[in-house]
Amino acid sequence: MGKNTDIEQLVDKSIIDAIATLKDSTASKALLKAADTVAQVFGAPSNLFEKETADFADKLIPSFQKNLSLLIQKTWVEQADADLKEQVLYQLNEFCKAASRNKWRIAYPSLLQIITDVVYLMFGPQTKTEDFIEYALRIDPEFGVFWLYIKNLPDQADWEEEKYRVVMLLGMYFLANY
Repeated sequence: MGKNTDIEQLVDKSIIDAIATLKDSTASKALLKAADTVAQVFGAPSNLFEKETADFADKLIPSFQKNLSLLIQKTWVEQADADLKEQVLYQLNEFCKAASRNKWRIAYPSLLQIITDVVYLMFGPQTKTEDFIEYALRIDPEFGVFWLYIKNLPDQADWEEEKYRVVMLLGMYFLANY
């Protein structure tokens, strides 16, 4: 996980282990438990994923889209990044259409790109530095854990559809409530 010694001083080992489980495990029960561990850092109730309701994703996707759109629109950017801002808003709409149709595998790379671009719009070029995770953990621990989580996900993966769904819903949950 990058500079482990610094991160381990800022993040509880159970969170680091849960992120590793989400990245590496294929066991459904372990994935749900790990998602719940990370989600609790984001203020989620206990067992959000383990006791997920049938309409959880259906309710989360519009909330995610609305909150992230507002965040993007309210983020002041340099003129050079204005086109990126518009592009991200468009990509967000397209992503939410795919997610609403449960096309998790197809939508996964888009979500990672959208998140990376939004964080760049918010914080600028420092997001591309090695120590940005540590910086994020120090200024806003919840956001820092979210960014640690996102940066530990592979750009491309070959997972079961359910794992894509859980991994993506966890990231979306944070942004829907940020």
